[in-house]
Amino acid sequence: MSNLAKQKIRIPKNITVKIINNELQLKGPLGSLEIPLKVKVFIEENNIIVSSKLISGDIQADGLLESKALQGTFISLIKQSFTGLISGFRKRLNLVGVGYKAQLIKNILELKIGYSHVCGVKVPSTLKIFCPKPTSISIFGINKQEVNNFAAFIRSYKVPEPYKGKGILYQDEKIILKEGKRS
Repeated sequence: MSNLAKQKIRIPKNITVKIINNELQLKGPLGSLEIPLKVKVFIEENNIIVSSKLISGDIQADGLLESKALQGTFISLIKQSFTGLISGFRKRLNLVGVGYKAQLIKNILELKIGYSHVCGVKVPSTLKIFCPKPTSISIFGINKQEVNNFAAFIRSYKVPEPYKGKGILYQDEKIILKEGKRS
């Protein structure tokens, strides 16, 4: 058994945890999350214990190997959920290029990124978007996967190109520029 699997996950004071219909329901100061369970989870006193046994009905040929892998995954998901419910997750994007701008109008993020038209992206209700400057976007949410997926989706509209470095970049991303053609 791995060291991660032996640990009990301590439930923070301002978070309530319930197990209902093979779902772990978490409520905290910033909202609530539901995690569908594939392994057995127990709540003892103020701790969560994740077992390596699969929930009945999910029997597979390599059940033991899969259940140990899922055990570590669920422990990480639960810890990330606690972090998200207490402080949230933030991802920042920068628009690099002449005339590149972003603005939030109601529930739609409008991107002017060098195309002949304005690209409009509908913002999911679980995320909050801020545009402190016309060339920067800040994404905030309680689910780490949703925040990162939405940031990657926005970035896919204009991936940074390697010759001039123009495009949509993550805040700390550095583009190593290629040398152009010599004559």
